[in-house]
Amino acid sequence: MNNEAVSPVIGVLLMLTLTLIIAAIVNSYAGGLVDTEPKAPSATLQVKYSQSGGMEIRHVSGDPIPTSSVKVIVRPSETMGRNAIQNASEVQKEYITDLDGLNSWASGITSFKVGDVSYISPTDLDTIQAKIAEKDRLSNPDNPGNTSYLEFYYKNSMISRNEVLIEE
Repeated sequence: MNNEAVSPVIGVLLMLTLTLIIAAIVNSYAGGLVDTEPKAPSATLQVKYSQSGGMEIRHVSGDPIPTSSVKVIVRPSETMGRNAIQNASEVQKEYITDLDGLNSWASGITSFKVGDVSYISPTDLDTIQAKIAEKDRLSNPDNPGNTSYLEFYYKNSMISRNEVLIEE
């Protein structure tokens, strides 16, 4: 029996095993160094709307929402007509204010946190929805009792969709 070749083969196998272990360790550290996209916030919001009083948005629970990274959409529901849902309007951040109307999401308010209340006036909602059919606007006198949606998107991921009853 020839035992001369056993030692070099075992040496090569040990070196190969050691190389694989080192590669796995380096890979695990390198994977943690790569920048990852921040996770979308999760939030529960309550929304009330009346044609005379405007829209009140209350942050009830969840993560703070960075106002600079959020897109807010008003979307009529199908209670206003079969194709109404296609008439979405983006809400510009300057129209979303605190209850006093002194600060807006465009200037002054950087985060929407639990307990915060934001407001969109009826006049501003008319401006926001100026390009859609009048029958699909929240201010249409025929729409009380119908519903609309207020949607929040963070980097193209929907984080909240609230069905909003239209009141007089």
